[in-house]
Amino acid sequence: MNTNVPADIPRLSRPALRAGRVDLRARLAPVLAALDGPGLLDIAVNDPQRHTATEAVLEALDELSPPRSWRLLVTCGTHRYGPDRRGAFERRFSRFAGRIEAFDWHACDACDLVAIGPQGRWRVHPTLAADRGALLAIGSVEPHYFAGLTGAHKTATIGGASRTTIEANHAGALSPRAQPFALLDNPVHLGICELLAAVEARRPVVAVNLLQAGPSLHAAAVGRPLDALEALRGTAERCFAHRLAAPADALVLEVDGPLGESFYQADKAIKNSEDAVRDGGLLVLVAACGDGVGQDHFAELMRAAPTWAEAMAVMTARGYRLGDHKAVRLRRLTDPAQRGVRITVVSDGLDEAACRLLGMTKAPSVADALAAAGLRPGWDRICTVEDAGNAVVRVEA
Repeated sequence: MNTNVPADIPRLSRPALRAGRVDLRARLAPVLAALDGPGLLDIAVNDPQRHTATEAVLEALDELSPPRSWRLLVTCGTHRYGPDRRGAFERRFSRFAGRIEAFDWHACDACDLVAIGPQGRWRVHPTLAADRGALLAIGSVEPHYFAGLTGAHKTATIGGASRTTIEANHAGALSPRAQPFALLDNPVHLGICELLAAVEARRPVVAVNLLQAGPSLHAAAVGRPLDALEALRGTAERCFAHRLAAPADALVLEVDGPLGESFYQADKAIKNSEDAVRDGGLLVLVAACGDGVGQDHFAELMRAAPTWAEAMAVMTARGYRLGDHKAVRLRRLTDPAQRGVRITVVSDGLDEAACRLLGMTKAPSVADALAAAGLRPGWDRICTVEDAGNAVVRVEA
């Protein structure tokens, strides 16, 4: 895979943020009393598909708090991991072996999930519903293409919810109000807030939100989950949002780290910036995708419906299923009868058959992808988006 981008293509790089060490101990100190209590301290953490600097928070907590053992709940949502991947993740925390008594990996189809909320509306991991003192939830704040923003509010809710609970929430991703950074009238975010209220009715939740640019930690907020989210919302938009004066002819979307390991995750780059490319334009996705397509529940609808109209008809007839929002939005983007945006993938992990299923083509390099589309750097409006899985590109109104 040749990931080199022609030098004459402008880059949308991550803005430089305020330099300086983030003092996590100072932020955690005021909430230590809320976290104190008998027995194990329950800590909900993100799974391997996010690059949250969880270890930095645990290190600060280890230095500050009394010698109390921890139970880590790895909130996987619908993601699944085998023994090797779990073992590698757990080894990241080996320095805290004296503190961590247990790792508990959430499984969305487990039989012991607990009903909470009005009429038992939602089902969640028993840890989220337990009556045993405060829960510490650690998250990272990045734009999310349909939930608005990620953060500890998601770690403590959707991350530990049942498949049916997640499916009901994610159906809101089909709304035009489900957009990156959108919170106020976003049905997905509002649904998460309702679920969070049900969790907080069972036990207090103390949130630690981190704002990272790649592995670098730039800001943090601690408090109740929605307060800790609001504290970083403006900084997140300054960090991750880009503006273009006019729609691009092509965007080159570079995705690395955990989000680049599968198309399922790398697709976030497409969703984040699809509105910034003109109809009939080109998106070039540059991602290793070593795990191939990854979770492929959305691929069922892609196989059944090669056009947007067919995808909508199938979904309307049988009802929404988890992942349908990915397929429907992808079909709308690439269908010539809709937006007609072409997508070319530069990736070693996706084969030709997978690309055809997804309505995409494959190229050995960015230069080849642009040439095949008849686009010329320096002449056509082309930009490269750095860290495109987290960046959001918009056109000025």
